[in-house]
Amino acid sequence: MNKTKIVVFCCQQIGVDFIDYLMTRQDVELSLIITYELLMDKTYGYKSVLEEATKRGLKVVNPKRITESLISEIIGINPDVIFSVYYRKIFPKRIIGIPKLGCINIHPGLLPEYRGTVPTAWAITNGETSFGITIHYMDQGIDTGDVLVQETYNILNDETGFDLYTRGMLLGAEMLRKHFSKIINKEITPYKQSGLGSYYGKKNGKFTIDWQNKAEFIRNMIRVHAKPYNPAEALLLNRYVLINKASIIRDDKYILQGAGKIVDILEGNKLLVSCVDGFLRLDDYEIVPQLNKIEEEVYLRIGNKFD
Repeated sequence: MNKTKIVVFCCQQIGVDFIDYLMTRQDVELSLIITYELLMDKTYGYKSVLEEATKRGLKVVNPKRITESLISEIIGINPDVIFSVYYRKIFPKRIIGIPKLGCINIHPGLLPEYRGTVPTAWAITNGETSFGITIHYMDQGIDTGDVLVQETYNILNDETGFDLYTRGMLLGAEMLRKHFSKIINKEITPYKQSGLGSYYGKKNGKFTIDWQNKAEFIRNMIRVHAKPYNPAEALLLNRYVLINKASIIRDDKYILQGAGKIVDILEGNKLLVSCVDGFLRLDDYEIVPQLNKIEEEVYLRIGNKFD
C-alpha cells in the first residue's frame, strides 16, 4: 500500500490531537513535525507538541524560524501534502509549492471574514453570536486560499476568549478527522473565497476599561481577557480591579449616574457600575492589593467612581 507522506506544522492542543489521529491511520506516513513551542501553552493546560511527538517516537523539530536547511529537508522528504495546524509562523513562499496535494491550513474563522490572528477573540469583541472554522488551501496570501470545508458554530453567551479558543481547537480537530480522507483523496471540490472579507491583527494582551464605551463592548472585552488570560482592569481610587465576569443589567429602578460610577453594592459584594448606556454588574473580580475589612468600607461604597 502506498502511504501518503505528510509533513505537519502544528502547535498547541489541536496539534497533538491531529498527530494522534494521523497515527491511527495505516495509509499515512508522518514524515516530519515542525512546531513552535511557547511556555505559556502549558499554563493554559495544552499538551506540548514537542513532548508528545517525542514520546511517540516521531521526528519533531522546534526551530525559532523556518530556515533554508529545514526547507531543503522538506524538499528531500517530498511530502504529498503539508498541513498547517495553528502553526505560529508565516510559511515562506517556497514551501507552498512543494507538495503535490498542496499545503492545507485550518483557521478558526469563517473565511474570508476574520482573516488574521485570534479570530475567536475578535468575534467576541465584535459581539458575534457565531463563528466559523475553515479548512483551506494555502496560497501566497494570509488566509486567502481556496476553501475546502467550512462549518459554523454558536458562541455561548458567557463564553470567554479562552473558552471559545479552546473549544475551537476541539471542533477543528474533529473537522480534520471527519474530512481528512476526502481531502487527501481529492474528493472535495475547492472554491474561491468571495468578497473582500476582513482582516484582524494581534490583540493587546492587556485591556484597561474605558467606561465611556458602551456596556456591551466593555462586557465583551471582559470576556475576551478573562482568566487564564490577563483580566480586564480598572482603577478604583488607588487599587486595581481585575474583572473576569460581568453582566449587563437593565432595571428601571436604577438611573444612569455617569460612566464608571458605583450605583449599588449587591449580595456577595457584586458592584453595579453605571456606563454610558446601561449598567454592568461585576460578578467576578479581584482587587489588587487585596482589601482588609476596614478598607472594604472605603473602597466598596456607592458613589465611588472608577477612573
